[in-house]
Amino acid sequence: MKAKKIGAVLLSMLLACTIPGCRQEDKETETVAEETTDRSESQHASVSTVALTEGKFSEEKLDDTWDEKSAVYFTFENDKISIAEESSVKDKAEISGSTVVIRQEGTYAFSGTLEDGQIIVDADKEDTIRMVFCGVSISNSHTAPVYSKGGNVVITLKDGTENIVGDGEEYSFENEEEDEPEAAVFSKDDLTFNGNGTLSVTGNYKHGIQCKDDLKFVSGTYIVSAVNDGIVGKDSVSVRDGNFTIDSGDDGIKASNAKDTDKGYVLLENGSFQIHADGDGIQAETLLRINGGNFEITAGGGSQNATVVSGMPGRMPESGDEEMPHPEESGNGPGGESPGSGRPEGGMTPEGGTLPEGGMTPEGGTLSEGGMTPEGGTLPEGGMTPPESEMESLEGGRQEEGMTPPGYKSEENSEDSNHADGEDMSESDSTKCLKSYVELIVAGGEFILDSQDDGIHSNQNVTIQEGTITISTGDDGIHAEKTLTVNGGSLTIEKSYEGLEGFDIVIYDGSIKIVSSDDGINAAGDGDNDRESENQEESKNRSFMPDEDQGASMTINGGTIYVNANGDGLDANGNIFMNGGMVTVHGPSDGGNGTLDYASSCRITGGTFIGIGSIGMAQNPSGDSTQASAVFCTDSVIEAGTVISFKDKEGNIMAETVTEKNAQWFAFSSPELTVGDTYLFCAGTTEKEVILTQIVTQVSL
Repeated sequence: MKAKKIGAVLLSMLLACTIPGCRQEDKETETVAEETTDRSESQHASVSTVALTEGKFSEEKLDDTWDEKSAVYFTFENDKISIAEESSVKDKAEISGSTVVIRQEGTYAFSGTLEDGQIIVDADKEDTIRMVFCGVSISNSHTAPVYSKGGNVVITLKDGTENIVGDGEEYSFENEEEDEPEAAVFSKDDLTFNGNGTLSVTGNYKHGIQCKDDLKFVSGTYIVSAVNDGIVGKDSVSVRDGNFTIDSGDDGIKASNAKDTDKGYVLLENGSFQIHADGDGIQAETLLRINGGNFEITAGGGSQNATVVSGMPGRMPESGDEEMPHPEESGNGPGGESPGSGRPEGGMTPEGGTLPEGGMTPEGGTLSEGGMTPEGGTLPEGGMTPPESEMESLEGGRQEEGMTPPGYKSEENSEDSNHADGEDMSESDSTKCLKSYVELIVAGGEFILDSQDDGIHSNQNVTIQEGTITISTGDDGIHAEKTLTVNGGSLTIEKSYEGLEGFDIVIYDGSIKIVSSDDGINAAGDGDNDRESENQEESKNRSFMPDEDQGASMTINGGTIYVNANGDGLDANGNIFMNGGMVTVHGPSDGGNGTLDYASSCRITGGTFIGIGSIGMAQNPSGDSTQASAVFCTDSVIEAGTVISFKDKEGNIMAETVTEKNAQWFAFSSPELTVGDTYLFCAGTTEKEVILTQIVTQVSL
């Protein structure tokens, strides 16, 4: 809940940002209007009926062998084309100057260098044309060097050969109404690549490789450079295997059909991908599914191109660091009297103490309304200024919950600059590594993602099933407008504004490590996601107050989670449910944020939770929990690097860690805690004995 952190002094500015257009996704529809080049809004898919879990490849497309005896051989030499046996052509193909036109099904082999020439396929859609590239270089200064107007085309890259295709910066068309082709390799019908040769494609006009139907890669090595998109398949892009190096002025790989709910998908099963995209790395309209492969993707120049509000928090834990161990047993502690889930405005009252409005006053200090003033700092009325930030104009900021860091783009401004078929639009570029408008599934693979905007993004749902993922981003590590699910894999977010963000976040399993300059894990949404609103259009245009319950949820059922956040550690505009897993949260050191921040409740029924952070906006686990929690707070600062341990009454260490930042609030919940038993809390040389008197027992150090 970011707005409360900025403070009341900015309230009028924040409210100005809640009008439609400050952060408002274009209303998505299942179908799109007829394509025009002057549309002012981008229309994208909102429904996916793609049921595929792997690519569809016929035996004909998987087979990279060919009948050398029956093939027609073309040899290029500068601007001349010759045929090995002219009689073999008959009605299959014709040559006109430096252009060869293929009209019938068959196998055609090409070798040599063709300057300012062209291969055209103009056959029936049902005809299969196999073109074998046997070490060929084709250039054309005014149109696509390889242009399929019709036919099911399979391009086989002969083993061990290097093949080159490149176009010019401007295309010439027979009439003004034409806008095709738009790529150095362009096909109106299905296009498949196989073989184990190399193909280098340079798209100086727009795209590198573009297919208006299904685009498939079985094997081979591809080096693509394009001023616009690298690889585009309108209906789909499927990769069985291959090596891809893509440098694009817009999106790296893209499926653009937003009209048909069973099309517009990207499905990658294996391969190696090195993508440098000025736009999105990989983008799909309906479904982006990755089953395996190795990915190094940089989008928008990477996270270094984004401006953050505050300095990044401390380092990630190293393999040798001691963290609080996961208990060997699980289960719920016995019940007890609930203290209630409420908290005084601005902070938590220590046992037997009195807390001034706005939080706990540090020893010898004065606390302003709304939070704690950092040492030597001056706090504006209503809240704390994020460290190392400049309170610049909010124009272009995030409507949702607060202020945009300087340099950040709103969701409206981060949408694609292209509509469904890739024509230029008047919107700013989107710079995400992996993006889908409906479903995004990672079922395996190794990823190194570096993006100016979100690392992984969906306008609806993101599911992480397996894979090793490392993300550095200028915005969210993973963002889902609806549901974000993590059910396995290893996820490391080394740099982010927010680590994980979604309306509903569900974590079943996996290893998750997050460093964020704002919230670590944030369950929140805009008006479109408000479950309480019966009028969606009205809901869409409304703004939410900082502590308003949107009905968002964060559910942790398992996994090992580490969060190091400068903002809120775990933040839900609704409920937090912890039923299992091992969760360690190093929350904020400033008083304007909390390790836990929720609008409704934080209910712990299982697992192990360790929370460390500031006191000003601290919230305890809620009293409707069924597993016991011990909470400790102090009016003096416990410095970063201090060993924190929790021991049973015999002195055995139940959990131990080291503070990453200065802290005043500590919480521990475990199935091993029992109401009525005595425990010992140790912070450096400070020790405090505590008897758990209720489900959430709060103690002042």
